[in-house]
Amino acid sequence: MSAVLPYLCLVCRGAVVVVFALSAFGKLRSRAAYARFRRSTRLLTGLPEEPASALARLVVAGEVTVAVTTSAGPLSTAGLGVAGVLLCGFTWALARSPESGQALECGCFGSSVSATRHTAIARNVLLLGVVFGGLVSSHLATGAVSMRWDAILLCALAAVALATFITRLHEITSLFTARL
Repeated sequence: MSAVLPYLCLVCRGAVVVVFALSAFGKLRSRAAYARFRRSTRLLTGLPEEPASALARLVVAGEVTVAVTTSAGPLSTAGLGVAGVLLCGFTWALARSPESGQALECGCFGSSVSATRHTAIARNVLLLGVVFGGLVSSHLATGAVSMRWDAILLCALAAVALATFITRLHEITSLFTARL
């Protein structure tokens, strides 16, 4: 079992890096995308314009920090910790949001993606599980381990597949909830 933990850690860390990098890029790719994110932050939190704008800047900085530090070996545990804190904050804001029946258009994973509140909460809980798996596996997989290059490549592919599933969860669930 302990021989598997370094690989599990790579998959979890890789998925977190991809998800947070895509999320930050989705918000920073244009002025309109960032303005959409600021507006959704204000609507989601109920904060006035200035505090919501400051919170939006802090969230994007946190997402970039997670993507960079989680990919760096010695800082990966800190990056996963920051990811967990951000996800708890996102989930809390979604759970208490006054906009319970509307779709969310934060632009995290592209301008066409709008998730329901429940789907966004489920996505965050799933990603929290990945973060937790990364933290636990990195803690338990202590010591230097010689890893096979082909297994590392497979871990990278698994991380991208997991990140794709997480970022496209709304589209996947809509296939099963669409009215015919």
